[in-house]
Amino acid sequence: MKDKQTAVIYARVSTNDQSYQRQLAELEKYAAANDFKLLAVFEEKITGLHKGSERPELNKLMELVKANEINHVLVTELSRFGRGAADTLTLIEQLTANCCCLHIKDLNIRSLTADCKTDPMAEMFLTMLAGINKMELDILKKRMKSGYDNHRANGGTVGRQPGYKKPIEQIKHFADIKRKLRAGDSIRNIKKILAADNKKISLSTIVKIKSYLEIPA
Repeated sequence: MKDKQTAVIYARVSTNDQSYQRQLAELEKYAAANDFKLLAVFEEKITGLHKGSERPELNKLMELVKANEINHVLVTELSRFGRGAADTLTLIEQLTANCCCLHIKDLNIRSLTADCKTDPMAEMFLTMLAGINKMELDILKKRMKSGYDNHRANGGTVGRQPGYKKPIEQIKHFADIKRKLRAGDSIRNIKKILAADNKKISLSTIVKIKSYLEIPA
């Protein structure tokens, strides 16, 4: 039987230049204040333009939800959890079906009551917020398209520039590798574990990530 005070944190920012440290600090403090036992912290740098199914760390979080291993998901804002209205509400429905409460820290909103019932006021407010987030997302898309069109009209090009190198945090399976390295797993063992999950990665890439994280050999 799962502990009713077991929780996870989900933090997201849109670009590699942004930091989710503020989100993590605030949510860890929130968890402590509510006497929650933190089971895991999920963090990723990915734009809100991506659906929930396209976000690796969120998918891992939802697997814990479906396995009934957690009761609370903590986020600072609803937009960190989801942008599109339909996608966000579907995610919340999946939490509710597994008696998992979503906490919106900045607004002090909880999706469920203590006995796992949907809070009518919270449900109404979350639906409104999801709609507003969707509207903001649509405006963002239009602005991006307008910017691209104007750039091209003035002779500009869109795409990677010569000599471009992908930021190391965008390397495939970066989050998995980082977590295992910080847990003390060896480079070869990490490669073996990932291979068992059909995740192909070279030893040199794992070494590069280890060096980037400044983990001693």
